Amino acid sequence: MGSVKLALVAGFATLTAGVNRAVGLDTGTGATGATLTTAQLQARLTQPVRIDFSTGAIAASWSGTDWASPFLTVASGSLMSSWVYRKPIGTDAHLVGWLEVRLFANGAVEVLPWVENGFINVAAPTNKNGTYQFTLGGTTRLGGGLSLDLKHHQRTPLLSGAAVSHWLGTDPGVLPLHPKGYLMETELVPAYSAVVPANAARIAALPAAFSPLAQGVFTYDSDSMASPGYQQPIGLLPEHDVLHLTADDAARQKTARAVIHAGYSAGRYGIHYRDENTHRPLRFSQHPTRVIADGQGFKDNGASTTSTRTPVASGGNPPGWDVAHSPSVGYLAYLVTGRWYFMEEVQFAATCNYLGNGDVPELRSGSRGLVQSCTGAWQTRSCAWDWRSKVHALTVTPDDDTALRNEFIACVETNIAHFHGRYVAQANNPFGLILPGEDYNGSISEIAIWQQHFVTAVFGHAVSLDLPIAATPKSQLQSFFAWKARSAIRMLGTSSNFHYINGAPYTIKTGTSLTVNSFTSGTGPWPADDAALYAATFSPAPPWLGSTPGTLAFEFQPDYSATVRGMWGNLQPAIAYAVRHGVAGASEAYARMTAAANWPQFTDQFNVHPVWSVKPLVDPAATPAWLQGKGVREVTAIPGTAGAGGAAINAWGTLVLIDGTATLVSPANGGHNDSSDNRVTSVDLLQGTPAWTQRIAPSPTVVANTDHMPDGKPVSRHGYHHAHYISQRQRVVLFGAYGWYSNGGGGWMLDGHSVNGTWAWDAAGTWSPLVPGRGYGFVRDPVTGNVWTNGGWCWRQATNTWDRPQSWPLSVRWPGAYDSTRRLFFTLQFGDGQGYDLGRGVVASKIDPDTGVQTTITFNAGPALAQFVADEPNYAGMDYDPVNDQFLFYAGAGAAANRVYVIKPNTGNTWDMSLLSLSGTALPSAIGAGVNGRFRYIPVLQGFMVMPSSTSGMYFFRTS
Repeated sequence: MGSVKLALVAGFATLTAGVNRAVGLDTGTGATGATLTTAQLQARLTQPVRIDFSTGAIAASWSGTDWASPFLTVASGSLMSSWVYRKPIGTDAHLVGWLEVRLFANGAVEVLPWVENGFINVAAPTNKNGTYQFTLGGTTRLGGGLSLDLKHHQRTPLLSGAAVSHWLGTDPGVLPLHPKGYLMETELVPAYSAVVPANAARIAALPAAFSPLAQGVFTYDSDSMASPGYQQPIGLLPEHDVLHLTADDAARQKTARAVIHAGYSAGRYGIHYRDENTHRPLRFSQHPTRVIADGQGFKDNGASTTSTRTPVASGGNPPGWDVAHSPSVGYLAYLVTGRWYFMEEVQFAATCNYLGNGDVPELRSGSRGLVQSCTGAWQTRSCAWDWRSKVHALTVTPDDDTALRNEFIACVETNIAHFHGRYVAQANNPFGLILPGEDYNGSISEIAIWQQHFVTAVFGHAVSLDLPIAATPKSQLQSFFAWKARSAIRMLGTSSNFHYINGAPYTIKTGTSLTVNSFTSGTGPWPADDAALYAATFSPAPPWLGSTPGTLAFEFQPDYSATVRGMWGNLQPAIAYAVRHGVAGASEAYARMTAAANWPQFTDQFNVHPVWSVKPLVDPAATPAWLQGKGVREVTAIPGTAGAGGAAINAWGTLVLIDGTATLVSPANGGHNDSSDNRVTSVDLLQGTPAWTQRIAPSPTVVANTDHMPDGKPVSRHGYHHAHYISQRQRVVLFGAYGWYSNGGGGWMLDGHSVNGTWAWDAAGTWSPLVPGRGYGFVRDPVTGNVWTNGGWCWRQATNTWDRPQSWPLSVRWPGAYDSTRRLFFTLQFGDGQGYDLGRGVVASKIDPDTGVQTTITFNAGPALAQFVADEPNYAGMDYDPVNDQFLFYAGAGAAANRVYVIKPNTGNTWDMSLLSLSGTALPSAIGAGVNGRFRYIPVLQGFMVMPSSTSGMYFFRTS
C-alpha cells in the first residue's frame, strides 16, 4: 500500500471467521467451495452483478456480460485479493458503474458497487436523475432501488442503511478495529489527548445509517462548506475521524462505521474529475492550464490564462466545495480498510484543488501545483488544507502506481522548494509568518494568526508522515517547518516577550507597513522583537486581555467549550508538532501553557469536542537527565536501576514495556530454586533519576509446585519472554509458568495484572489457559493483541481463546520480535536458544501473524554471521527498531559483551547480518541466565535498554 506504514489487512481473518457463505458468483447456481483462484473468480464474473439505471427521460441498462476483465488488480495475497471493474452505463458518455471486488481466503466475496458522473473534459456534463439498482448472485440488494439525482462530478456507492458493502453470502456485520494507540504511533494520524466517553453526545449524534449523497457527518451550517466559524469537519482530520481515534472502546464499532460512511458521503461533493483517457484521477502534467469552469460548485476557482476550462455543466450543482473550509475526505477510511474507493477519494480532493486553482505561475508553477496563499485570492487556511490534501494523496498512493505517485512527489517537492526558498534560504521575518492570503482593511500588516497555525500544523504533520521524497526536499521540509513553528512558539513566551497567557488572539498586528513584495522578499519592515509585536497586537487592549500570571486568558471565558473550538484550540496542533519535532523553544513554550492553573478546565472540554486536542507524540526536549548529551549508539548506564526493586530478575527474568511509555515492569520473576518471591515492580526511565517501585507485594505465604499462592497471586517463575503488555486490555499478562517455584516444572495458566491505579492481579481463571504442552507465549502482535506460543498456538485477544492455524515446519523457541513495517514476526536463535541442540545451528524464520504461516530465513555469509555461529548465543534478547528498520539481537555473555547483532529484513527470505558499533560505557557481561526479555526497544527514547544483571542495572543506547 505504498509508503503507508500501517498494517491495513489486520483483522480480515477475524472479519470472515465462522461465517458460512456460498462462494458462487454466477446467478442462480449457488456454487460453493473453499477458495477461488483469480481465474475462477474472473470466470464467474461474466454474469455476476447488474446495476440498472432507468428514468422516464433516459433509459439505460446492461447485463454485465463484460465485467470479466478487471480494470486493475488492486491486491493479491494469502488472506485477500481485490479487483476493480468499470463499465459505462449504456451509451451514456458520463455515467460509469464501478465494482471493487474482494475475495477472501475462505471463499467469501465482498463487493462495493458505485456509480460516478465525472470526467474532466467530456462535453455537456449534466445530472443523472433516476433509479439505481444492484444485483449480486441473483439477489436484488436495494429493495425498490435508490432514487438519486446524481449531479456532475459526484459519485456514490449503491448502499443504504448500516451496511458498508455487499456480501455474496451473509454480511458478518463486523468491522476490524486498529488499536487507537497503534494508529497514532504510526504518525499517519495526529496524536490526540482527548478521551471521549462512549455515551457522549457527539458519538450519539453520528448517523446510524448511510444515505447516498446526503450531508451525513459533514455538518456545516445550512449544508454550506463556506459557513464561517467553527465547523466540525475542519481540522487535520474531521471530527468523525477524530472520534474514532479518541472514543472509548465500547463506541468504536459505531465510530468505525461512521468513518467508512463518511468516506462514502464525500462523494456528494463535485470533486471527482476523472481523466477520461486513463480512467484515473488526473495527472497534473497532462492538464497544465485547465481550470474548473465558473459556477460549477467550486468556490474561488481561479483564472485561466488560456481559456482552457472544464466543460460547463447543467442540471444543477453539487454542494459547494470550499478549499478554505474543506475536510480531509477518505484518508482515515483508507487507512483502516485499505479500500481502493477511499484511496481515490483522497486523490480526487488533491487533484480537484489543483484544477480549481488558477493556472497563473504563482499557483501552478508549471504543472506542479503550488499551495501557497495569495493575498486576496487564496487564503492562508486554503494553503493549509490544500497542502494536507497533497501530502495525504502522496501518502496513500501505492509505490507501484508510478505515474500518479510521481506527479504527487513532484508537486510536494516543488512546494517544499518554494517555501524553503522564500522563507529559509533567504532572510525573512523572524516570527515564522508566511504571506497571508487575507487582508484586513486593505492591509496585510494585521495577520490572522490562527490561520497561520493551521499551516504550521499541516507542515508538522507532513514531517511526521515521513513522505517518500528525496533527501534534499525532506531536509528542506524539516528546515521550513522549524522556521514556520516559530509563529506558534513565540505566542507562548514569557511576560517580557509575547506573554503566553494571551497567546491566542484572533489577529496579530506588526505595527509596520507591509506589502506583498516586502513580505515575499523578506525585507519587511518587521517588529523589533516579540515584545514589540505583543505591544502592537494588543493596542488597544481587547476586553478579554489577561493579566493574571499563570492563568490563560480565554476570549470566551468562562465558556471552555467555546474556547477549545476557538483560537486556543487552533493553536494546539501547531505547538504540539513543534514539540514533537524538537524545534528550539517549543518544549519550554508548551510547558508554560500546560502549567497554567486553568489548563485542566480547558483540556477537559476536548473530551466533548476533540478535533483540536492534538498533543506531542514524543517530546525530544523531555529527554531524561541521564540521557541528555548522549550521542547515537553511545552506551550510558541508567542510574537507580540496579536491584530491580527486590525482584528476582536474575533467574532468567524478563521485563515488560508498557506501550507509549518508558515504564518497564518485572512481573513475578523468580521461580525454581532461585526465588519464591512473586512481587511486581516497575521503573520509569523518563525520570531524571529512575527508581524502582514495588507495585504488588509478594505473597506472605508460599506453597511450592502450585500455580497460585494462598492469597491468589500467581507463582513466581522464570520470565524468559513469556510476559506481554496487552494494550487492548491495559494488562500485563503472563503466558504460562515455565520454571516455577520450586521444582522448576511448568504450568499452563495465564495470569494478568492491571498497570493503572491499584495495580492488582486478576482472579485466577480470568484468562483462558494455555493448551498443555504447546509452548509458552513469546511474541505479541500489537495490532490485534494476539500472542503466539513457540508451539504455534495463538491466543486471540478479542475472544480470550486459543487456536492453532498452522503447524510450523521450523521449531522455534525464543527470542522473537514484531516487525511493524512488514507486519510479521521474526525469530532467531542458535540451536534451541538455550544452549542445547547446537547442531541445529542458526535457526531463523518469519511468521505471518494473521495466518501463522512460517518461512525459513537464511543469511548472507559474512564476518558477523561467522561470529554469531562462533558465539553460540543463548538466552538472548531481540527487538525491532522501526526508525532504522532493523532487528537488534543481544546475548552479551562473556567475550560477547558489547556484541550487538544487526539483522536487516527485506521482502525476500535471505537477509543481511552485521555488528553494531557502540561507543561510551562498556556493557558488563551478562549473567549465565542471559538477558532474555531484558533487551527492549523504547520508542519514546528511540533506543535500546539492556539489563545484563540485577547488580549491573540498566544500560541504554540511542539508535536514532
